[in-house]
Amino acid sequence: MKKIKVLMIGNHQSVKGGITSVIQQMLSFDWDSVGVEMKFIPTYIETSGIKKIAYFIRAYMNIEKAMRTNKPDIVHIHMSYRGSFYRKYAIHKLCKKYGVPDVIHLHGSEFQKWYNESDDRTKEKIRTLLRESASFIVLGEKWKKAIHDIEPNTKTVVVSNTVPIPNYTTSWNEKRFQFLFLGVLIKRKGVADLIQAISLLKKEGSLNNIKFVIAGSGAEESNLKQQARELQVESWIEFAGWTDGKAKERHLKDSQALVLPSYNEGLPMAVLEAISYGLPVIATDVGDMAAAVRDGENGYLIHPGDVEAIADAILKVSNKNQYDRFSKFSKELAITKFNEDGFFEQVLKVYQG
Repeated sequence: MKKIKVLMIGNHQSVKGGITSVIQQMLSFDWDSVGVEMKFIPTYIETSGIKKIAYFIRAYMNIEKAMRTNKPDIVHIHMSYRGSFYRKYAIHKLCKKYGVPDVIHLHGSEFQKWYNESDDRTKEKIRTLLRESASFIVLGEKWKKAIHDIEPNTKTVVVSNTVPIPNYTTSWNEKRFQFLFLGVLIKRKGVADLIQAISLLKKEGSLNNIKFVIAGSGAEESNLKQQARELQVESWIEFAGWTDGKAKERHLKDSQALVLPSYNEGLPMAVLEAISYGLPVIATDVGDMAAAVRDGENGYLIHPGDVEAIADAILKVSNKNQYDRFSKFSKELAITKFNEDGFFEQVLKVYQG
């Protein structure tokens, strides 16, 4: 049987964030075993502005060459918003020129907000891309509705992020209860709110054996460290820097819960990784977060920016009386809804049309 030739486009694997996790997950799968010939061309790398442009131009030329010399059956494009959109719009037009259907895979947590704030010309380009793409992958039902609000003729397909399920499951620790944050340190992630919540708990004398590991790096890192110093909560917080691979696995094993107080998200890989280890989760009710965090069952969903609610949820989750129940629910939810085997089956169906 003839294999489906797929050309995948996205970030270089050195780029930090959830999109890269999905790309790495896809590249590690044995596509050959299901009749897919997968090729990957990265179009973005974290570097200076001019080098980014040069990197994209080279990638664009390589993509066009692939279209001419070894024409793919499908181009799978991982996309966010702003600069990512403009790069992928150019590639979309290249696909149209060579008559290759493209599957757009949306990861942009602030895509709808960015659309609403864009000028009319940009909005028209966005609607054109949505309308013309062969399939448009979104991470959940809320995002499906958001995209259809922008362009009703978008051929959306819901494919949730998924994770491999580890054998390990977290357990209660009498000596130390560790909350973990995993992600890029930018304002949208709400880490400043978390530090404010820690300060509230300190004033109340409620921290006891609770510790926090902030595993990430980014534009807000120095500001967050300064905030922790000013609020005198440094001794409860470890800034662990960016972690992936074995280091991330160690943090997940050493922690009892995850906290992610973001202002915008899709369906974060950090949350799925956490529940796969059986961690309860405190998160904001944004994007499709509610698919993986069931309020009062395996954690708490709070309103973005509600510092008091974060503090209250921290105390509730670190209470032994309900911890085991929350942890068990997280693990079972990960196994039944977010096992990566189902992810590859869904993506293959998209490729097969």
